[in-house]
Amino acid sequence: MKLEITLQRETNTVQFAGDLDIYNGEALRHALIEHLAGEHGLELDCSRVETCDAAGIQLLVAARRSALAFGKAFSIHSPAPAIEKCAELLGLPPQMLQDLIR
Repeated sequence: MKLEITLQRETNTVQFAGDLDIYNGEALRHALIEHLAGEHGLELDCSRVETCDAAGIQLLVAARRSALAFGKAFSIHSPAPAIEKCAELLGLPPQMLQDLIR
């Protein structure tokens, strides 16, 4: 139940490592909101995510919607296999995950 969040303002990137799950969702949500308050878009580096559950996928979808609502770019770089596996187990169409990654 650990989550490490790193904000890199110069590259507009939020990197997180560990468990992207219901237990850590609130901490990540606050980090994403803080980053969206800036003037740039939002880039997520998900390469070090170890586990992911439905709440984690929901958070990624909500982050994308929020960024787009503010007229900001949004992208996910290098989604970890845990994210892809969770999306598959949830029965999400592959296109939905691809839309998040763009």
